[in-house]
Formats: sequence, C-alpha cells, structure tokens
Amino acid sequence: MTLDGEITEVSSPPNKADRFRCVTVWVPATEEHTEITLPVEGFKKTGLSEGDQITIKVEKKFDIDAMAQDLFKGKL
Repeated sequence: MTLDGEITEVSSPPNKADRFRCVTVWVPATEEHTEITLPVEGFKKTGLSEGDQITIKVEKKFDIDAMAQDLFKGKL
C-alpha cells in the first residue's frame, strides 16, 4: 500500500532532540496526520522539510505458520 502526503511539521521529541526528529505528514486519503520518528542522521540525509510531498510505502509481512499455531491454541 502506498500513501501520498505532505509534511506539515518537523519537530524534536522531548528529551531526544539530539538524536531524533518527528515528522508529521498529512495524508489526504485517510484525512489523518501520521507521525514518523526518524534518527537525526537519516533525517539530515533526506533533506526533508515542511511542505515537501512524500509517498509512504507500507508493507505488511506475517508468519502464516505462527498465526495458524496461535489459532489452534486459541490465542486468536
């Protein structure tokens, strides 16, 4: 799944300002803001800033064998 959005805010999380940056993205398809926390080194390499348009790719992977075992054990 891919979601297109716009960066609306870049901030520093409390007590971790020297290590991380919080990026807030408005996603029109969901009409919600999404917050992503990135290591400061990676953030600087991307050159992201407020107003930039980005695409978020979401990949979901799961272990069907473990899921089946949990189902049979009554955990699901």
